[in-house]
Amino acid sequence: MIERWRRAAAYVRCKDQAGRILLVRVSLPGTADHGRWSLPGGGMEWGETPAETARRELDEESGLSATLGRVAGVFSRWYDAGEAYSGEPGHVIGVIFDASDPVGDLRIEGPGSTTMDVGWFTLAEARQLPLVELAMFALDLDGTDPEAT
Repeated sequence: MIERWRRAAAYVRCKDQAGRILLVRVSLPGTADHGRWSLPGGGMEWGETPAETARRELDEESGLSATLGRVAGVFSRWYDAGEAYSGEPGHVIGVIFDASDPVGDLRIEGPGSTTMDVGWFTLAEARQLPLVELAMFALDLDGTDPEAT
């Protein structure tokens, strides 16, 4: 496979005091992920650390800030041309941070955003939603039984 692009990204697996997880709904018309749910997060901007990216993206996509914790996992996925939004083969590496103690009021990012909705879900509810691969990976990181929550 000839790689055409590489994306370094950071995501937030944020839970509230009730144990619900924060998810955002993807708005990418014409792609397989359009309308699916994901973690707040996205591509790193030049000069940012993964933690800075995670904090910025959480604020941009949900209106919340939270206490960033440990790295819960690293998502790595090669995309062929038919799967990639750009139509070119490439690679995404995404650092997933745990976060807690969210503060702020939920809101949807403005015009031009790739986020169309945001909400809190129990783990059992989240597993019933149409999820992007990254979100499925994140939900399985700690082996939590979805029926227990």
